[in-house]
Amino acid sequence: MTLERWLEEYIRCVTDAFSGRVVCIGLQGSRGRDEATSQSDIDMVLILDTVSPADLLQYRDLVDGLPHREMVCGFVSGRKELESWERGELASFYYDTRPLYGDLDFLLPHLCKEDLARGIHAGACALYHSCAHNLVFDRSDELAAQLQKSLFFTLRLRHLWETGEFLPTRARLLAILPAAEAALLTGEPASLPVQAGMLEWASQTIVRFGQGPSGSN
Repeated sequence: MTLERWLEEYIRCVTDAFSGRVVCIGLQGSRGRDEATSQSDIDMVLILDTVSPADLLQYRDLVDGLPHREMVCGFVSGRKELESWERGELASFYYDTRPLYGDLDFLLPHLCKEDLARGIHAGACALYHSCAHNLVFDRSDELAAQLQKSLFFTLRLRHLWETGEFLPTRARLLAILPAAEAALLTGEPASLPVQAGMLEWASQTIVRFGQGPSGSN
């Protein structure tokens, strides 16, 4: 079954099960960015008017009945909860979601440059902690690859903050990045130079964006 056919079946099942209650169905992750491999997760977003434990169990049963269940993951929320979400995370969530049914435009009033700066700062803090922890304790090649992905997300958010332009894919971001930052995204993530470089980048970004909402003090 192609992804397009799978998505059609998913949307039909979800809209039938939650008739009149679906605010948005979207696709995220590498499939949403057209960067997927055959092993990539199918990362679905489902926003309902409200979400109860009974809704989650119903949704679980629905997903269990779909093909490729082992590949399906994603995010489920009620609309009010998402509107009240941590503002620093909303921009990445909004721009990284490809709407397939409904939309997330109700989030736009909650996205401002100050919130983008908060998201960049939070991303850099998480990256710094994880890089340091991996170098000292975990020493995991798999985690290093995840850290490189986190760096991509934070760099992408910084470009949005700087220019107002969202670049969804790694290729488009690499085309405009300085050489030193591009090397952190394309180098072997488990290598010491790349991990050290990510740690240093995170350190500088924490200081820059932690000194005020402008991120430039």
